[in-house]
Amino acid sequence: MRLWRRQRPDQKPESTGDAQSILRDANRMAEDGDFRGAIDTLTAANRAARDDRLERRLIELRSAAAEAFVWPESRPPWPEHVPNRFEGTPFPEIDASDLDLDVLRSAMTHQGSLHVRGVVGSSRVAELRDDIDRALSSFDVVASGDEDADTRRWYTPFSRDKASDRERKRSRGSILTVESPATMFDLVETFRETGLDRLVCEYFGEEPLLLGRKGTLRRIAHGGNTGGWHQDGAFMGSGIRSLNIWIPLTHCGDTAPGMDLVAKRLDYIVPTGDGAFSPWATSPAEAEKVAEGALVRPIFEPGDALFFDQMNLHRTAIDPEMTEDRHAIETWLLSPSTYVEMMRPNDEGYSPRDQIPILF
Repeated sequence: MRLWRRQRPDQKPESTGDAQSILRDANRMAEDGDFRGAIDTLTAANRAARDDRLERRLIELRSAAAEAFVWPESRPPWPEHVPNRFEGTPFPEIDASDLDLDVLRSAMTHQGSLHVRGVVGSSRVAELRDDIDRALSSFDVVASGDEDADTRRWYTPFSRDKASDRERKRSRGSILTVESPATMFDLVETFRETGLDRLVCEYFGEEPLLLGRKGTLRRIAHGGNTGGWHQDGAFMGSGIRSLNIWIPLTHCGDTAPGMDLVAKRLDYIVPTGDGAFSPWATSPAEAEKVAEGALVRPIFEPGDALFFDQMNLHRTAIDPEMTEDRHAIETWLLSPSTYVEMMRPNDEGYSPRDQIPILF
């Protein structure tokens, strides 16, 4: 599929010449409650000519749209019986050409994850990898107090997020996607071009929301520490409908940090604490016990995609012999009709409402 043309990384974004007029039109739409129309207007203008003002306003509109969102009172229908297309295959792997709703739903229902090869083309992969580098560099510039419009295009703190420890994330090679307006634009365009946006809508049966405090840009150093085993459902809740689309932008799993996964569907939250890296994480011993030998470390190529939800038990995989760093983007999407349930504290006392949904 044709990619939208983009300036070289060392070039400033072009001005539309009429960005202020376009912004006024979009703002009027938003004031009338037409957030989707406002977002589409700015998106079309930014495709034609990149402009940091449009990209930063898009983040604000996606956030405002979620704050004004009318939450569904009931969940869309969910199939009672899903055929197992991967019987006997604990960790299914397919080519992008074979990905459709039935395949995704089968893998998520029975195996708990799905590796799809070749989802994102090489041009987009290179662009997104460069975006991550520019976003991390811009974070450092902003932290030093020396910023300009181009820097803010790549890193602008998300005003609704009052809880994230940004310095700690940065020390681990990560920042939130929502805090890099230009990268967020490129990522949404990537989802549109590959059809992932339509697939997720079909999967949930409704337009998804993106979790602002979980979508993350990562450049993981090969000399770092292996991550701790965890299920995101330990703090997001087990009864919701979610989907994480993890896109590696580097060959990884052997020469660069990859992912370790328990290759089977779990329908419960594995015991947490007791030697784990956090109260909501799982200890290595408990993970091995639950896995019963079904531990996998896939080899990913740039542009692959790994699908899993909040019930999957996984961790970042790093070994001493690895020599390359790994770029990847993690995008958590949520079925809006389940977010109301997500806002209620669970039995362990966690209240995941601070995940901050935004319109995707």
